[in-house]
Amino acid sequence: MATKLDTTNWVSYPFLVRGMKFKTLLDPKGKYYKMAEMCPEGEFIKENIQMVLEFIHDPNLLSPKELQDQLDELNKGASEALLTIA
Repeated sequence: MATKLDTTNWVSYPFLVRGMKFKTLLDPKGKYYKMAEMCPEGEFIKENIQMVLEFIHDPNLLSPKELQDQLDELNKGASEALLTIA
């Protein structure tokens, strides 16, 4: 992963997209965590699945390197939220 953040204490939100495991990591001190926790149950995960489908399309069609490159691009400049392979 190109982004180097200490995510040790971040909150993990796992989800599946077409059988592939992903997780969103959120800094519990950041604004995105507060927003995610205010969402109705399941809504934040639904939004994450939609984001993967929109930006990556079908992750099963990519090689592991291509998928990681896509995730690195999405996470570029991240400071309080990351999308990773679970």
